Amino acid sequence: MEVKNKTMFHIHQSNEYDDLWQENNEFIVDHNFISKCGRAIPDFNTNIYLMNEDPCSLSWVIKHYLEEGIEKQDPKLIHSLLEDAFMIISNANRTKCEAALEICRRQLFPMLPSRLHSIWVTDQACLDFWSHRLLGKEIFELDLTGNLFKSSDIYIPDDRLTLEEALKQTEDYWNPVFTPEAEEKKNIYFKEKYL
Repeated sequence: MEVKNKTMFHIHQSNEYDDLWQENNEFIVDHNFISKCGRAIPDFNTNIYLMNEDPCSLSWVIKHYLEEGIEKQDPKLIHSLLEDAFMIISNANRTKCEAALEICRRQLFPMLPSRLHSIWVTDQACLDFWSHRLLGKEIFELDLTGNLFKSSDIYIPDDRLTLEEALKQTEDYWNPVFTPEAEEKKNIYFKEKYL
């Protein structure tokens, strides 16, 4: 849907384009813009940083400690490794989801905007829902001229799905049916123009 001077809201996460997200700032969201979703795919890795701060694959570290004997390890170290493993698995699930959404979009809905090159926005009706779900974030009121695409969080693939299953499920994201639940949890993406 094309809009001109449409008021929408963005819930900003720190360390995500902080230089752009400043009051009264203007910027262009086109195919050169790479969103947090867009960086998830090429930036994904399974590295952790040990005391010497050199990246090291988490699987190598776990293998090393299993070979040495897990019972000999410092419980704080094991806790830290579990936290790292949790973050890597969470990032892997998010990356799988974004890859499935982008593959499906390119194959079946190429006329729709890529989440990888758009910004997430919400309207006044959903601002309360999203601001509670995304706690502790700064809210920006935006004046948008360009294109909006609306779907819903209920159509995001489940973490438990394989990539193949996620690809099938993502068709609903790009061709949503707006039930009351879907409307309450709607995702809106903005881009200057669709390619």
